[in-house]
Amino acid sequence: MSLIVRLAKFAVVGGLGTIVNEAIYVLASKAIPIGVSLAIAIEISLIFNFVLNDTWTFKDRRSNSYLNRLLKFHGSSYLGNIVQYVVALVLLIYLLHVASISQAVFILFFSKLTTSTFILVLTNFIGILSGFLVRFITSLKYVWA
Repeated sequence: MSLIVRLAKFAVVGGLGTIVNEAIYVLASKAIPIGVSLAIAIEISLIFNFVLNDTWTFKDRRSNSYLNRLLKFHGSSYLGNIVQYVVALVLLIYLLHVASISQAVFILFFSKLTTSTFILVLTNFIGILSGFLVRFITSLKYVWA
């Protein structure tokens, strides 16, 4: 399979994973702090993306056990996840005009934020795009190498 086709498949899976991620993030953020809800959304969408990538995008490159590939995908995706998490939360803090680090920490991890769904989705989507390339490269070069 050509690199372009594989990248396109990875992008389709990522698009579906984005829908899963955004839905969980928005729903969870209504009940629990933003920082926690984003972490949960990233984890669930990561597993969702692995299953689709393993059965469709990289099905011709399976060389290890399912569990081994899952653990490698998890580990290699963390850099992309960190990029997504940091970008999304920094943008959110910026858009909310938070005055101090302590206020930001409180808002993100100890309170239920009542901000517009649009702002949550937008900042998370920019974070997802930021981590996309990192995830593709690590998947191609490490997980399904």
